[in-house]
Amino acid sequence: MNEKKIEEEKIIRDANINNALGIFILVFGIIIIISSIFTETSIGQMTNLIAGILLGLIGFGMIVKSKKDINKINRVKLYE
Repeated sequence: MNEKKIEEEKIIRDANINNALGIFILVFGIIIIISSIFTETSIGQMTNLIAGILLGLIGFGMIVKSKKDINKINRVKLYE
């Protein structure tokens, strides 16, 4: 029982870290997308746009995954 609680706390801690990191990466991706407007060359604009979209998707995925992990642990606790 105690080991299970420790494992749940570890999952929640990791999920919170991933959530914060996901928010950072998502915001960074948005900044890169906005910066593509101010890039002079079309190749630079395309590169910044693609990089920003990829970073945004990675950040969004990390946020969604961390929320799912936290909700999963909370549902298990609810039924115990």
